[in-house]
Amino acid sequence: MDLSKFNGLLIDDVPEMRSALRIQLADCGLERCDAARNIKEALERIAANRYDIILCDYNLGQGADGQQLLELVRRRKTLPLTTVFLMVTGETSYEQVSTAAEYAPDDYLIKPFTSQTLQTRLERIIDKKQALRPVYVHLGERGDKQKALAECDAMLAQQSRYSLDVVRIKGDLLLAMQRNDEALALYQGILDQRATPWASVGKARALSAKGDDAEAREHLGHALEAYPNYLAAYDSLAHLLAKDDRAAAQLVVEQALKVAPSTQRQRQLGALALENKDFTRAEEAFQRAVEKDRTGFFKSHDDYSGLAKSRAEQGKVKEALAAVKDMGRHFSRTPELAVHQAAAESIVHAKSGDPVAAKAALERALAAAEHGMDVTASLELANACFASGDQEQAKRILKEVAEDHQENDAVLERAQGVFRTAGLESEGEVFLEATRQHMITLNNEAVALAKAGELEKASAMLDEAAGRLLNNAQVSINASIAALMQIQRQGASAELVSKAHRYITQAYRANPDHPRLGEAVGLYRKFAPEGAPALKVAT
Repeated sequence: MDLSKFNGLLIDDVPEMRSALRIQLADCGLERCDAARNIKEALERIAANRYDIILCDYNLGQGADGQQLLELVRRRKTLPLTTVFLMVTGETSYEQVSTAAEYAPDDYLIKPFTSQTLQTRLERIIDKKQALRPVYVHLGERGDKQKALAECDAMLAQQSRYSLDVVRIKGDLLLAMQRNDEALALYQGILDQRATPWASVGKARALSAKGDDAEAREHLGHALEAYPNYLAAYDSLAHLLAKDDRAAAQLVVEQALKVAPSTQRQRQLGALALENKDFTRAEEAFQRAVEKDRTGFFKSHDDYSGLAKSRAEQGKVKEALAAVKDMGRHFSRTPELAVHQAAAESIVHAKSGDPVAAKAALERALAAAEHGMDVTASLELANACFASGDQEQAKRILKEVAEDHQENDAVLERAQGVFRTAGLESEGEVFLEATRQHMITLNNEAVALAKAGELEKASAMLDEAAGRLLNNAQVSINASIAALMQIQRQGASAELVSKAHRYITQAYRANPDHPRLGEAVGLYRKFAPEGAPALKVAT
């Protein structure tokens, strides 16, 4: 295979290793190859260029590793699925990390290795990538799940040598498209033929999506007995248990950390331990999350606020305030940072019995919130309001969060966690469900008005909601469709076209995977006049 036509990126923090690997890549025919010394440079390179092959050392220094980098670019969707990602490591135990990870590299090499070994591995992976390219193109670049699914079916009909990989992709697609019965049947079909860890987890996720959490938990328990190092099973089980048995969820996350430590799971453990009033364990977990990554790319405000709260609960007020101060040293000055810092400080003072200082810090947090904040900052601010006894303000904030994220179960669960922390679990369940139902009713009423021909009334109702709820994809999609129906009925105007374009873009930013986004995009392309602004979305 001729590798001279490919572009490569070499990532290693040791100059001598970069030189040696560059020579080996040249021996393989890959001469067009950039280099990066660390995660920062790697991210800059990946953002600016399109690479066919990435060769990355596992140990990147400063508490960072290649697995973290891979997970980051996959989550951000900045690395095409067609790009080969090959991990290089001197650790023979890496296989355990690789097979356990949600985002695994295409392959890995244990040092030392020859140029011939490197070339053989690259050729094997490239062959597979090229075979799966029709699916990858629709998954990534074009973002068309329906067409990706059709390509999967076509490859399966042709009995591709990579059929098992195709089936795995198809299962993920079916779950993403909420075709849960089909997903369940697919995974069960695989398991009837052979015991497969990813199919076991896929079956559990399909069961949960169908509302059968009990069977899903039982199935995951059996999966972990069979595959004690399969991290995805731990993650799925912890997620399910966290709904009603957070002590058990904490134990599962602790087990997962023994398999493959990560900043994200340390953060998850800290949050669960904090809710379970296991303050010593929470402090340990958040401290490790803070210490693990010295690059700053994987840190979160939550690490520092969690550390502060766990210390405050133990009476370590000075150490708690030090954690709040440290937060400001590790993040850019933004409204979100100001909210997080002031809210965390308010909570620390409230826990230490200083209501005057708590109120002063809370007022600073509320003032900073007027300049904008993300959902995490909103939840932390609500926590601070509850801690200071301002239930009305806390509920107002949580109502806005619930309205904005009515379809996001993860966010709603975090909002419920705020109520639990305040000792208002039952009230929180009622409050959040009522808010969710209100949003469902609003959408349904608007849709009913539109179907009855009352397009202007429907559009006005949805315009108000979409203008206020920037992260509610469902509302934005319905608002765009209402505008497009008006265009269909009375002809295009600049105002209506602008509305439709704005709301579709807004919905895409809120949830690019929303199952109805494609419908809105299709209507826009059908009814928007020639010369209308192009949609920069992939559906």
